[in-house]
Amino acid sequence: MSGQAPRQDGYYPQEAYYAPGWQAPHQPSPEEQDRRRRRTRQILLAGAAVLGVITLVAVVLGARYALAVRPLGEVDSPTTAHARQLDRGHCLPALPADGTVGEVDVVPCDEPHVAEVVGAHTLADGPWPGSAEAARSTAATCEMETAQRELGFEPVVWAPSEAAWGQGYRTGLCLAHLPEGEARGSWASGDVTLEEG
Repeated sequence: MSGQAPRQDGYYPQEAYYAPGWQAPHQPSPEEQDRRRRRTRQILLAGAAVLGVITLVAVVLGARYALAVRPLGEVDSPTTAHARQLDRGHCLPALPADGTVGEVDVVPCDEPHVAEVVGAHTLADGPWPGSAEAARSTAATCEMETAQRELGFEPVVWAPSEAAWGQGYRTGLCLAHLPEGEARGSWASGDVTLEEG
C-alpha cells in the first residue's frame, strides 16, 4: 500500500482509474462555458434573423400577389394595374409592344386611349390547356360589334399564361383595340368617339 492509513470502515481512498484510451470527462472552465453560451446565443439569433427575413419575404410576395389579383374597380385617374385586375370597361392608353401582358397602364375612358376591355371569359377548370387552346377558347367568345369595326377597332385576345393558370387564374380578356389613332369614351357606356389628330 502507498502509505495511506485505512479509514475506520476499512476503505482505502484511491484515485479514479481509467482504462487505456479513456480519460476523465473534461469540465469546461467558466470562460469556456461563457464562450459556448455566447456562441449558442449567436447561432440562435442568426437563425431567428434568417427566419424573420424569410417570413418578411413571404408576406411581401403574398401581399403583391393579393394586390395583383384583386379587381381594379372604377378608374378615376391614370394608374398601373396587373392584367388580372382588368375587367369590362377598363381603358388602356397603350398595349404592350411584345404581346406579353403583366402590368399595364390604365386610364379613365374619357381620356385618350387605344384599347378597352369589352369582354371577359372564364375558361373551364382543369389542367393547363396550352397557350393556343386558351387563346382559341377566349377568342371564340370575343365578338366585335359592327360599330366597333366601323370605327377601325380590331379584336385583341389576352388569355391566361401557364403560370397564371397554375395560380388559379382562368379569365381571358377581349379588347377592342384601335391600331391607328386614339379614342375617348367607353363601349360599355356607348359614348366612344375618335380623337382627331
